[in-house]
Amino acid sequence: MKKLMYVAVVALALGFTSCGSDDDGGCPSCDNGPVSISVCDNGDGTYSIEGGTPIEIPEGQTFDDVFAQACSFISAN
Repeated sequence: MKKLMYVAVVALALGFTSCGSDDDGGCPSCDNGPVSISVCDNGDGTYSIEGGTPIEIPEGQTFDDVFAQACSFISAN
């Protein structure tokens, strides 16, 4: 019984430590132009630039598409 309790405690401890958030809390930034901007995926179908007002991700696009477009716009201007 002691071994079973030990295994249960170890499994529970591993479960708590492995359930931490993988999100580092940072937003990717575009640094390849005259200015640097941060574009954040809000996780609800919207994104924000520099923590501003949420903007809908256009239908048929992903956050990665929007991020790439923002970076290419910054580097072109």
